[in-house]
Amino acid sequence: HYTAPARLDESVLAALEELTSLAPLHQPHNLSPARTLMALKPGLPQIGCFDTAFHATMTPTARRFGLPRSMEEEGVKRYGFHGLSYEYIAASLKQVAPERANGRIIVAHLGSGASLCALRNGQSVDTTMGLTALDGLVMGTRVGALDPGAVLYLMKQGMTTDDLERLLYLHSGLLGVSGFSGDMRALLGSDRPEAGEAMDLFVFRTVREIGAMAASLGGLDGLVFTAGIG
Repeated sequence: HYTAPARLDESVLAALEELTSLAPLHQPHNLSPARTLMALKPGLPQIGCFDTAFHATMTPTARRFGLPRSMEEEGVKRYGFHGLSYEYIAASLKQVAPERANGRIIVAHLGSGASLCALRNGQSVDTTMGLTALDGLVMGTRVGALDPGAVLYLMKQGMTTDDLERLLYLHSGLLGVSGFSGDMRALLGSDRPEAGEAMDLFVFRTVREIGAMAASLGGLDGLVFTAGIG
């Protein structure tokens, strides 16, 4: 429904609030000031720009999970995130590297939240995040791609959905593996072996997924690093 900027009103905010479970670290903090401004200045135009919109150019095959078709029809598919960053990069490449801008480009958005995007002719072909911002690369506190069987196992061990949400969003990734920090700067400055193991995993998974994005593109003409770590 939201593949282009939209004027925010009560109906749009209500619809976006229903999607909070797909982005619990971000959505509440984005919607709260919008509601505050709406109450203080009812006539002030507010525009929503959506982090998933840039990936609307992905093919149905790239967006599809191996789940029953009825679930896909209900919206359970890959949307991708960091689209505002990727849209900016795609536009900037035309000035920075015009000879490559329309080629096969992988953008590595590496920060506390991390993902990759495969661009062809400045449009998204594939990306590492999926239905939620948990999928793909190892991140500062987020788990990245995980065998769904591991989630089933943890549930059978007694973890609730709230427990799992906290684990996968807030206590995993670089923080979980290192045991003390999800900040790459702290890991780089530490001589603890766990810090090295966390960084090794981050690099291993990033390089592996760059290979996957190159396969989706059928080759590679340029690799762009951005965000805090990138």
